[in-house]
Amino acid sequence: MSNDKTPEDGTPRTTGEVPVVRAVSDVPADVLDELTTAFEKHSVEVPARPEPAVVAGSETETVLIDGFDLVSDDELTRATRPPLVIEDAELTGPVLRPIEDSDGVVKRDRRFRLRRIAVRREEGRRRLRVVAWIGIPLVAVGVVLAILASPIFGVRNVSIDGVRYTAQATIAQADEMVRGKSIFSVDLGAVESFLKTDPWVRDAQVKRRFPSTVFFDVFERKPIAWYLGSDNQARVIDIDGRVITVLNGQPTGYTQITGIGPDLAAGGQADDVYTAAAQVAASLPPEVAPLMLNMGVVGGTDLVMTLRSGAVVTFGRPTDLRSKMVSLVLVLRRTDPQSLKGIDLSSGDPILAGR
Repeated sequence: MSNDKTPEDGTPRTTGEVPVVRAVSDVPADVLDELTTAFEKHSVEVPARPEPAVVAGSETETVLIDGFDLVSDDELTRATRPPLVIEDAELTGPVLRPIEDSDGVVKRDRRFRLRRIAVRREEGRRRLRVVAWIGIPLVAVGVVLAILASPIFGVRNVSIDGVRYTAQATIAQADEMVRGKSIFSVDLGAVESFLKTDPWVRDAQVKRRFPSTVFFDVFERKPIAWYLGSDNQARVIDIDGRVITVLNGQPTGYTQITGIGPDLAAGGQADDVYTAAAQVAASLPPEVAPLMLNMGVVGGTDLVMTLRSGAVVTFGRPTDLRSKMVSLVLVLRRTDPQSLKGIDLSSGDPILAGR
């Protein structure tokens, strides 16, 4: 351990340690002069500060050198860290405390509210545009339809053509279905279907003619033959075997089908053998038609024809009628009907029976 005490003569002893400057008074004069000369180049004018009050009992010395305070080591050791001060209005203010304006309305909430109002208004305008895009065309179509369905374009005239045997009640009902209706919206297909329900109507076409007329073109069935039912009433049928009408008497203008047939109402469909009889009667060539007296059904299944000479032509089942008719024409061309008692065509090849 080194001894730093001075000898009795007052001369400092060299110990090998650098002495610590405790105060300005301990700094040699030549050193102070050098410091003063060096700091004069960077001197800054510092406003005069009042002399610090000297507290009784305080031994702290303060020296001002060109704006810098040099204090003793004792004061430095007693210095305390200054408090941390953050000058921020939001941080120093109360937590989550809104800043209110002069009217008492919260600014932040007002911004959010205004934003929500703007979004809702934009959504409303968008919905209004969609409604306009869809609604305006629909309204326009509705207005047009209402105008077209108005009595201004109502049907005032009905023209009927082709009606001879069709029931008057059917025609009156069809007229009622169109008269007064709009010429644009009247259901022509429904009128046609209704007219076809009449037994006499084979087909019907209903057409409109602007501005206010509807035409009925009716195609009636052609009566071909008739037969008696078990009720002794005559059923008039067409080439399709459709019963056109039921009569109490026996008509003379059509070919008779002998035998007792089914009791069908008007509009009913006759059996195949009766349909074949009507087809044969309607398709006879001109050279054979005058020779026929009537058609007949035997046993409900076989078809026969009676000539005016009394000869009977047997067709058998109503199949392959075209070939059988060709054979009949050839026989009648080659043979006098008066010499024949019967012609059998049921097997396909004609078999003649003489008198």
